[in-house]
Amino acid sequence: MAGWALLVLLPLVGLVAFADAGPAPASRADLPGWAVAARSFGLAAALAAVAVAAGYVPGQLVGTAREGQWALLLGLLLPLLLPRYVLYYAWWLGQSPTSRVGDWVGRSGLAGPVAAGTAWLVMALWYWPLAALLIAQGWRGLDAETLARARLDAGAAQRLWRVTLPMLARPIALAFAVVMVLALSEFGTFYAAMVDTLGTKLAVLYHATGSERAVVRASWPLAAAAGLAAAALWRQSEDWSTHPPLDRPVPAGGRWRWGVLAGLLALSFAAPVGLMISAVEASSPLATGELHRLPADVLGRTALTAAGGAAVAMGLAAAAMFVRGLGRAGAAVSGLMQVTILLAMFLPGSLVAVALLKLRMALGVPDGSHVLSAGLGVRFAGLALVVLHLAWGQRDRQLAEAAAVDGAGRWQSGLHVHLPRLWPLLAGALLLVTMLGMTEVPATMILLPGGVPNFGQWILDHMHGLRDQDVIACCLLLAGAYVGLAAGAVGLLRLARVRRPRGVAAAAVMVALAAAPLGCGGPERRAGRPEVVRAIGGPGRGPGRFIYPRAIELAGDGGLFVVDKTGRIQRLGPEGGFRGVYRLPKFDLGYPTGMTLGPDGNLYAADTHYHRVLAFAPDGTIARRFGRYGEDGGCFIYPTDVAFGPDGRIYVSEYGGNDRVSIFSAEGEFLAAFGSPGDGRGEMSRPSALCVDAGRGRLYVADACNHRVGVHTLDGELQRYVGSPGKGPGQLRYPYDLALMPDGALLVCEYGNNRIQLFDAAGRPAGAYGGPGRQLGQLAYPWGAAVDARRRVYVVDSGNNRIQVWQL
Repeated sequence: MAGWALLVLLPLVGLVAFADAGPAPASRADLPGWAVAARSFGLAAALAAVAVAAGYVPGQLVGTAREGQWALLLGLLLPLLLPRYVLYYAWWLGQSPTSRVGDWVGRSGLAGPVAAGTAWLVMALWYWPLAALLIAQGWRGLDAETLARARLDAGAAQRLWRVTLPMLARPIALAFAVVMVLALSEFGTFYAAMVDTLGTKLAVLYHATGSERAVVRASWPLAAAAGLAAAALWRQSEDWSTHPPLDRPVPAGGRWRWGVLAGLLALSFAAPVGLMISAVEASSPLATGELHRLPADVLGRTALTAAGGAAVAMGLAAAAMFVRGLGRAGAAVSGLMQVTILLAMFLPGSLVAVALLKLRMALGVPDGSHVLSAGLGVRFAGLALVVLHLAWGQRDRQLAEAAAVDGAGRWQSGLHVHLPRLWPLLAGALLLVTMLGMTEVPATMILLPGGVPNFGQWILDHMHGLRDQDVIACCLLLAGAYVGLAAGAVGLLRLARVRRPRGVAAAAVMVALAAAPLGCGGPERRAGRPEVVRAIGGPGRGPGRFIYPRAIELAGDGGLFVVDKTGRIQRLGPEGGFRGVYRLPKFDLGYPTGMTLGPDGNLYAADTHYHRVLAFAPDGTIARRFGRYGEDGGCFIYPTDVAFGPDGRIYVSEYGGNDRVSIFSAEGEFLAAFGSPGDGRGEMSRPSALCVDAGRGRLYVADACNHRVGVHTLDGELQRYVGSPGKGPGQLRYPYDLALMPDGALLVCEYGNNRIQLFDAAGRPAGAYGGPGRQLGQLAYPWGAAVDARRRVYVVDSGNNRIQVWQL
């Protein structure tokens, strides 16, 4: 109860206080408007209706089947356990720019609507099993005799409309409400599709404004809906455990029902997994056996954090169930505990995370992964509570009464009577919650210490690499692991139902087996600490502030150009003072990732998602543009950076299927291109940045997803590589930007290692600086860097919404 009061009740009460306390957002543009709210409720309602309609027949099968229930349960769990953004990515692979569909979408300009439609489809395919499970519980409680009489007196259509649906009205309404409320808070799928909803806005609002007041006030529609859904689910779950189901109402006959279920499972799980398998290339870690390229250390750390969250969730749920038996007062307290636990499950993860973050700061608790474990526990305690309600039935009451007659107390009864019977169910639920916690994103974004790697964020961030083989391999390995773990969880749940285990020692063994393969990697090497000159900016849309800055360039007078996700390029003075802004003509589909000041005085920006290069004149107008969508010479898919040779030639890097560097004349005429997709010599995977060393006649190319930097001649001939995958000295993890030091050393900005690293002219490591965190001298997902003549490095600290100035 103390844990519940600290982790659930106090943060929820604090949310009410936050509504009128703390700083207001700097701009109303940060807050989701009525149009976003209307779109969110409309999408969620339509999604819930489709999910309930699709889940009705599978729900009947699960609720009435006399045999094979556990196989049915496993089938419904498979699409539920994989993250929705992974399923979205799988379907999106069929629309990649290198496919016929993707090429048509790119040329037709329908990328936005197609992405939104794909996201909605994926959500419907993910939520129907949840609706089916809730409807199945309704079928289990129907009166078999009433349905049998109806079969004699009415046809199938009349039985459906006059008997079955009225009897199932409550579970169907509950399924609709639960799906709708969860869809309202959806982040990952709509974020990947760049669809603005309440869920996507709230997930980034705190980082954008630093105002808990803004988050709370913007989330009141979701909070109201969550409260109603929590109360409804609590009332229904009480019926599950107090009224045991009658005999199976009707056999689940009809082959067409099994055909419907098979088709839904094929679309929801088999098809997306098949699409990912078909996208595996010869360069994939799965094909080459080079699985060491995948972030095993990140997966291990994430799994341990999620397992801690699962333990917290089970503890909170068990406490709420235990208190229920302590008389009237206990029943009242149990009701409050259960409603608040379910409310925390339905609330947006970002809202719960903000409340816990403020509580941590108020209590002076040090930052760390334990805070994220607590947050995951609060997020998924409602799921654990539902599992316990489904497990606790009339037999448990009879056993408890018999133990009480024999003089056993509640602790003795729980230890010697209930635990030996229920441990498989507890272990299975622990496994399920761990799997869900490993890929949770909204709460993780806020509670995870700055720059600390997380598997869910890693996958979501690197899906921007399109057909990146590392991401595909990770998704397939995750799918395979989750199939095995889901089968183990279902086996444990079945074991809890069909026979009594001999002891509790196996429970510890199962939990250990669940966590053992997911062990943590070794300690990271600490990079050197730079001399911090200052920090520029902070979260917000106002002048001199940023929302996830992505690229930087130095002006001729020592000032700065910085582009962020507000669709603007800000001009700042050397000390960070605001001087003006360049507006991008379009940015709904995405934002530039690289900028370079050209010899003509214009600022050249790689307008990534619009397949072109823009050149801004000093007055902010667009002086020239070149490039268009395509794979031919002079065309781009997703350009990333621009560089200039000493003879005026223009170099443009790009990814998305071309993965090459194109060379243009000073007038913009296409001359040549080098590179192709892959990880072999001369091949590239998301070349993200370019840097010219005119004195040595070199062109450096940041080969981001191959974790290396290519050293080329100015004509594109490959000479050698700098770096290899890893986090030690001389190793790289996702180099996103490059800059040349005054002495000719190469500075590499590492997004994946949250640091910058120096290499001398010969390619030897010469120092690493930074590390994950929120403090000055620490970084969170840096995207870019620029260097001036005084060896001052301006680092784009994207996750902390600032520019740090370091003296090296």
